[in-house]
Amino acid sequence: MAFPQVPWQAVEQRARAVAAGPVTSSGAPPDLVLQGLVTDSRAVTPGCLFACVRGQGSDGHRFAEQALAAGAAALLVDRPVAGGAPQLQVPSVRAALGPLGAQLAGDPADRLRLVGVTGSNGKTTTSTLVRGVLAAAGECAGVVTTLGARVGGLERSTRLTTPEAPELHGLLRWMLDEGATSAVVEASSIALDVGRVDAVHVQVAVFTGFEEDHLDHHGTIEQYWASKARLFSPERADSAVVVVDEPWGRRLADQARIPVTRVATDPAADADVRVVSWRTGAEGTSLVVEDADGRHRVSSPLVGRVHVGNLAAAWATGRSLGLDPGTVAAGLAATAPPAGRNTLLRSPGGPLVVVDYAHTPGALAAALQTARELAGPAGRVRLVLGARGRRDRYKRQGLGVAARAADEVWLTNEGSHGERPEAIVEELRVGLAGGDATVRTELDRRAAITGAVLAAGPRDVVLVVGRGHETTMTDDGAPLPFDDVAVAREALEQTTRDLVTEQAS
Repeated sequence: MAFPQVPWQAVEQRARAVAAGPVTSSGAPPDLVLQGLVTDSRAVTPGCLFACVRGQGSDGHRFAEQALAAGAAALLVDRPVAGGAPQLQVPSVRAALGPLGAQLAGDPADRLRLVGVTGSNGKTTTSTLVRGVLAAAGECAGVVTTLGARVGGLERSTRLTTPEAPELHGLLRWMLDEGATSAVVEASSIALDVGRVDAVHVQVAVFTGFEEDHLDHHGTIEQYWASKARLFSPERADSAVVVVDEPWGRRLADQARIPVTRVATDPAADADVRVVSWRTGAEGTSLVVEDADGRHRVSSPLVGRVHVGNLAAAWATGRSLGLDPGTVAAGLAATAPPAGRNTLLRSPGGPLVVVDYAHTPGALAAALQTARELAGPAGRVRLVLGARGRRDRYKRQGLGVAARAADEVWLTNEGSHGERPEAIVEELRVGLAGGDATVRTELDRRAAITGAVLAAGPRDVVLVVGRGHETTMTDDGAPLPFDDVAVAREALEQTTRDLVTEQAS
């Protein structure tokens, strides 16, 4: 992918147009052109503009010399850097990343039909569903989610749910070059808070729901909600689709300054799109949705009642984009579940294993409800539960409270990031106190997953939560390979081998 060559004067002009203060240019020859905007000195490409971003633990100004030595043509700074290199000084480098990243990528967001999706849970699933709906309409649709970026049959990994602004605009440029006509972008609250989706204007902004999360970054639940609400303004979106099943969604729908389609899974709710009825099981989910054009039947391979709201939101988004009901239904029916979102694993004679990303109390409660329905009255639900170290300590007790709905809980490590795994588990155990679930502790995650699977009967459901699609786990050092799905499959294979051995003896 080749970025366009942009004259220095054009970059300076845009910086002055968007900056909240004075902009100063120095050291640039009249014929200087730039290609791309980079924030990591290790990723510098020849001719790029290197942005000296200040972070919590580092200051990009300290890496300016390294970036110039690697081929950067100029620097974006908020204080002068010695050495005489071309510099554009702005009041805030971070605030300039979106507008200048867009310009140096050729403003790809202006040439794509865009959908932005935010919410505490369901962002990745809903984004994937909307992409499927767009594909059913004949569009080449890209998607940027927690799982990475995809367009056509191509994929690129991303370190963050929503990449930094220059990387995001670079991904949109890549999608455009690969023939994309539209794209779906998962917008996290932190990304909205720090400007990673700046200079991205979406046709439809989608809100999937809300519960307390990420307070280690936002501080209060009001600030967390306000960060998500930023997407629902005329400056960022033309229209909105908002799930109004809980008060936060209703508040957003009332306060948004753009046209809103209200979505509810309660048929009696005051909403523009309502789920009249639904049914879910191991083979998938079916529902009847009602909108201004009547009632429509929708089927999906996704499993679990938690996806009823996601499917309804995706339906409403497709209709908001002007697509006919048949096209939207076809897209939802053809879209496979994202990796690690209620991934179902089976083996002859073994239990049903469900691997899910559920990492908030609300998401865990929904996952356990689905597991209970899949197990039926004759089966037991065995939960493998941990919590991430150095992150969101306040919700650990809530996870333990939600886990009381299981019959058996295996408390384990989920990646301690330098924190003591024993201490994390004890905070989870506080929430479990007073419940009826049998509680076991096995800090070795592989042993916990294997133990839960081997202890389960053929009618049981083993629910493994917290990591979903992730394939590495971090404790005290560098990330090490670990895949919950792969470990669960190995345990199921062992169950089958044990069954065959038992039958042969």
